[in-house]
Amino acid sequence: MSKFRKGDLIYIPSGATIFKWSDDSSTPVGPTKTLNKPERGLFVNDVSDFYSRVIVDGSAWTLKESDIYELKGEQDGG
Repeated sequence: MSKFRKGDLIYIPSGATIFKWSDDSSTPVGPTKTLNKPERGLFVNDVSDFYSRVIVDGSAWTLKESDIYELKGEQDGG
């Protein structure tokens, strides 16, 4: 079970692989994408014990739970 809740902002490091998952959450489907740079995303839900669905760059993607980190708050400019 994920430590994140729906709507949480998350950090995904470069090198993480994200992919599409079937609508019924039963099987991965193409395409896959390896991130060239870190990304911010929005946590949607757990797909299984090991995978989670997130919104990255306006689209729903699935990735390993171990590739999701808490997004640390940015300092206010003043």
